[in-house]
Amino acid sequence: MGIAYDAGGVASGPMTATFVLAFAQGAANQVATANVMVDGFGVIAMVAMTPLVAIQILGLIFKIKAKKEGN
Repeated sequence: MGIAYDAGGVASGPMTATFVLAFAQGAANQVATANVMVDGFGVIAMVAMTPLVAIQILGLIFKIKAKKEGN
């Protein structure tokens, strides 16, 4: 299969900077116990890890289906 090893895990880009970080900043401003810097870093970490975790889940699903079929 032609899936790249790193699955394109990048934490920068127009969608992240424009929408996701603005959403995290607004949400952190509304929650009294939230810290914008800490929560913003967590959002970037999740954006970076989502493609990697998605590929791993896809592989797990494929492995389970292959085992059920007896291959």
